[in-house]
Amino acid sequence: MTELAVHEAGSAAARTQLTAHHADPKWSKWLPLHLQEYTAVFPEDVRFHQPLPQALIDSGWAETHLRALQSGGVQAARALVTELDAIAEEAASLLSRLPAMKARLGGSLHILQVQALTRAEALLGPLQGRKILEVGPQEGGLLLELIKLGADALGIDLGPQIEHPRLIQGDFLHTALPGPFELIVATAVFESSSCARGEPDSDAKNNSPAVLRRFHELTAPGGFVVLENVMFPIPFSREEAKAAGFEVPLSRLPAINLRTGGRSCVLRRI
Repeated sequence: MTELAVHEAGSAAARTQLTAHHADPKWSKWLPLHLQEYTAVFPEDVRFHQPLPQALIDSGWAETHLRALQSGGVQAARALVTELDAIAEEAASLLSRLPAMKARLGGSLHILQVQALTRAEALLGPLQGRKILEVGPQEGGLLLELIKLGADALGIDLGPQIEHPRLIQGDFLHTALPGPFELIVATAVFESSSCARGEPDSDAKNNSPAVLRRFHELTAPGGFVVLENVMFPIPFSREEAKAAGFEVPLSRLPAINLRTGGRSCVLRRI
């Protein structure tokens, strides 16, 4: 049904934007509009621990509308059309944010880092002077961009691929770090394959309860954790995050990583 919405629903202005996007062979592939986190389907961000296609199924949104159509007639059809139009308008709104994100690509930043940076700025505003920790900077693209923007940024990585005075080699879970931080950010680090809940091949030191406890230790009250994954969902649920002392605010962005199974989440320390 989300595919129907982004191809057939919405105002004339929204349809113009959506049609142009569908005609773009590159970005229609990397940003599949039917696989986005639409408010009509997910009024709360409750299923980031699942790949989006499965989250759509388990949300029950389409099934609820189909059952209503079978018994509700015209009224049910109108309710569905209203939500399809809302999805189309939200899709067009996501597309309006895409050019600014595209402009940041290239150089040292890849799209997952651009998503994280855009999300951080939406949460905190200008990052100058903000105390930020990046976990797993790897080649350092995002860390260097944060420093360039004036953030008081620090990175920690088990195997850093660059040398920099603001980058510590060490284990995030156990290395002493100068917190608390206003923001902790990680791209393709805390994934369901690397800190899973009880899978036989998961590393015990990377289990998700320990990760959530460490986030809570290092995040200032009211501070945020931003996680962006490219291949796997988030390795903990919204309920687990809440039990660890976080709330999960909505943070809608155009996300290109949903086709491959990757998900994102924002946590706010209570």
